[in-house]
Amino acid sequence: MNFNTINGTEAAPDVAERESAYREKALSEFEFRLLRDYIHDYCGIFFEDAKIQTLAIRLSSRMAVLDIGSFSEYYNYLKFHPRGGEEMADLIPRLTNNETYFFREINQLSLLVARLKEKIKKDGAENFQVLSCGCSSGEEAYTLAIMLEEAGVYDQCKVDITGMDIDQKILQKAESAEFTAYSLRATGRETADRYFLRDGEKYLLNERIRKRVRFVRGNMIDRHPLGMFKNVDAILCRNVFIYFSDSAICRTVESFYETLAGDGCLLLGHSESLARITDIFITERHKNTMIYVKSEK
Repeated sequence: MNFNTINGTEAAPDVAERESAYREKALSEFEFRLLRDYIHDYCGIFFEDAKIQTLAIRLSSRMAVLDIGSFSEYYNYLKFHPRGGEEMADLIPRLTNNETYFFREINQLSLLVARLKEKIKKDGAENFQVLSCGCSSGEEAYTLAIMLEEAGVYDQCKVDITGMDIDQKILQKAESAEFTAYSLRATGRETADRYFLRDGEKYLLNERIRKRVRFVRGNMIDRHPLGMFKNVDAILCRNVFIYFSDSAICRTVESFYETLAGDGCLLLGHSESLARITDIFITERHKNTMIYVKSEK
């Protein structure tokens, strides 16, 4: 195959047939480690040895689009082809589950809103920064914006909410603020009626909430994107570390530590824990939920 003949943006008519055939291809242990380690170094996503077939299946769709016949060839494409970086951007969304919806794990967000309100009352704070890492299509960030509006926080201070994700396409979806009923499955009818306009099968978030959130592309294991933020009051990185290796988690939370304000907090998914990975954050337990706060290094 000649790499120069590849058009990675257009799928041939028989792509589906090729993908079906590629799913039967065996990924050797050597190829698996090459691809697994390259992906891990790039974005922190890690496939355990037992996940060799899972990785093979997830790579097959991109190999079919590019008409690449072997996993070794695909590795070389990622690493050496001029479009390798663009291809990695297309691949990453296929390696994880972008499952998200409005008002997910609501107890944590309620606690965060309460903390911000307490800080306003106690310190007279006028500005807050919140960063949603691995924000996917934006439901989490927009949920927080709705909750802050409902709590009257915007009447008392300015809150900057930024969603960050490595996937440019999913960020475009987030910025469009168009959702399906599935994304609103945990949203009460009254809230949905207040903040969304139904347009056929789509639910359009109202403009006022859309303007409360901005989105930026960034790879969270790369210190540079997080370096753009200083003294952040809260970082949300929920249900992202389930895909990361311990070393990638450690590297990422060290960046979070530097990005957060001294009294800032970190929110992880309910199934995620830093207990055996690092001691630079300590657990702060609350009724029905918990968060992480900075410890003294």
